[in-house]
Amino acid sequence: MNPRSGMKRMVNSFDPSKGPGDLAPDEASLLARRRRALGVLAPVFYEHPVHIVRGRGAHLFSADGADYLDCYNNVAVVGHANPHVREAVADQLTRQDTHTRYLQDEVVDYAERLLDTFPEPLDHVAFTNSGSESNDLALRMARTFTGHRGVVVTGNAYHGITALVSSVSPSFGTGLPLAPFLVSVPVDDVLKHPDGTFDDPDVAACARAELVARFEAAFTRLHDAGYGVSAVLLDQIFSSDGVLPGAAGWVGDVADAVHRAGGLLIADEVQSGFARTGERFWGFLRHQADADIVTMGKPMGNGIPTGAVVYKHGIGDTFAECTRYFNTFGGNPVSMRAAGAVLDEIDRLGLQRHARDLGDRIAASMNDLLADTPRFGGIRHSGLFLGVDVLADDGSGRPDPAAAARIIAALRERRVLISGSAADGSSLKLRPPLVFSGSDADRLLSALADVKPLFG
Repeated sequence: MNPRSGMKRMVNSFDPSKGPGDLAPDEASLLARRRRALGVLAPVFYEHPVHIVRGRGAHLFSADGADYLDCYNNVAVVGHANPHVREAVADQLTRQDTHTRYLQDEVVDYAERLLDTFPEPLDHVAFTNSGSESNDLALRMARTFTGHRGVVVTGNAYHGITALVSSVSPSFGTGLPLAPFLVSVPVDDVLKHPDGTFDDPDVAACARAELVARFEAAFTRLHDAGYGVSAVLLDQIFSSDGVLPGAAGWVGDVADAVHRAGGLLIADEVQSGFARTGERFWGFLRHQADADIVTMGKPMGNGIPTGAVVYKHGIGDTFAECTRYFNTFGGNPVSMRAAGAVLDEIDRLGLQRHARDLGDRIAASMNDLLADTPRFGGIRHSGLFLGVDVLADDGSGRPDPAAAARIIAALRERRVLISGSAADGSSLKLRPPLVFSGSDADRLLSALADVKPLFG
């Protein structure tokens, strides 16, 4: 089989087969140099890529001085070039930066602060360099603790790039085989109801029961295949499935079900953690879920590579009896100082409440703006994480990824950066830095008003 036959192009990425198009000569030259040096493994956003040279807050600035509103980057959670993070990193670099086999204040100080944000059963932490490493370690820990291999994820889940984690990430497509011990569960058809809520309590109860039944069927398949169930691994905002926060609480039902099946719940908080959803600091708490392991990465260090796995101590103790875990750069003092500065800023600026209030305002305004357009399929959000479905304009209710791509490109031309989501790229994804301001929101809404004709 030709592995390219199932290859899946990244949503909202530059297509090198079309050439440089109308790029300026210096941009075309840089793109050509990039391709010669990096090959085709490193995708670039937008059909007309943006050449970024600096950032500030929720703004990115291109080489020609243009100011782009960043409505996409959760990595710079407390803002691009945040001064407090920069000063913490610079100060630590004047002191020392080595691995954690020595006694160091920095890693212990941060570990204690991080664990204070979790409920008591989640009482230990291991540090990594990324969300991918965190999910890899979490899956290995679950396998060792339960004695099983089976993993359940959602239909278009993405959890990282290591061999193990990519094998349980259906969003990569079928070009490379998924793990035989994986079962994926579709959730988008239920959770794509606007904001994942149902006015009728009976309908809501039926929807939650349907989701749990799907996961229980997946557990049965894994048991029947001889793999058992080691873990359900869930991104708590279901970003790759189309941004599906869902009604709060349904993941708690899944946690109870996987525990009955002998497995663990791994809450992937790379997308939803660090106050992103506004309602709670962690997405699994919003869902009232008894998580056994929690993973994080991207926004943890505001761009300084770092990640973590928080777990119930019995799980880590069992893993340690069988093997050891050591990561040369995981928990290094520079990353720990950056991560501590992120917590400082979230607290100092009240970013959790800010995410909730501003996210509600943006969602309501977008709904008012687009409600009368035929392509608008509804908006879902939790805090400053928003998803908008784009539909065909014929009243069929079918998703329209081509129209979504045109909207993303039109906003980029108006210097507002968003991206796409869902398996077919038909959902718009907005996930700005948490320091997004009221004036930033006004600029976003003004740009959306400009492109409203593309919604039909």
